[in-house]
Amino acid sequence: MLLLGTAIAASVRVAFPAKFSQYYWPIQLVTLVFGYGIVLEIFRHVLFSYPGVGRFARVLGLVSLAATLCFALVYPLIAPPSSHIGPYGELERGVRALQAILLVGILAVISHYGIPLGRNMKGMILGYGLYVGTSLVSLAVEAYAGVWLVAVWGFAQPVSLLISLLIWLVALWSYAPNPAPSFDTHLEQDYEALVVRTKMAIGALRSYLFKTVRS
Repeated sequence: MLLLGTAIAASVRVAFPAKFSQYYWPIQLVTLVFGYGIVLEIFRHVLFSYPGVGRFARVLGLVSLAATLCFALVYPLIAPPSSHIGPYGELERGVRALQAILLVGILAVISHYGIPLGRNMKGMILGYGLYVGTSLVSLAVEAYAGVWLVAVWGFAQPVSLLISLLIWLVALWSYAPNPAPSFDTHLEQDYEALVVRTKMAIGALRSYLFKTVRS
């Protein structure tokens, strides 16, 4: 779906430049949704051995996406546009930025806790990380750079997707699951401890507010 959507968008850009924005954004919105599904799938596989953390990560991802979509829809109504890429461009930039943050976050967790990865997951993260990073740069160039640089970067996103798909082709050619952790990473224990501390903090805040209201 990502390949098909980007290929259609690139073809429209070349054949019908005047109608590019008319067809590009509906297609791109579909690819955004499928791309976010890739991020959640990465979460699912990386955190498969840690069900509590995995469930929290998926919920956090979905809540973050909903908040980003709401902000992207409401912000243009209350503030003037900060660039000439329009509301759809701002929406894509917000979703891509959120995907980048989530990918950096899962990489930080992998590095900190030493979670082992198989060839499949390494390829998925590398390939999609390359595509998301290039997309963010392309959107920044389109929003704030000169016309000549926009023309140079016009095909950066589809080319980066092609490279990402080639990486996926090599990495996913055969099934290579993530190795089982050879030691206790303490990730699940740290998550449970965080949940307990959060509940205690919320309870203390609730008690404080209740006492404040009564007084």
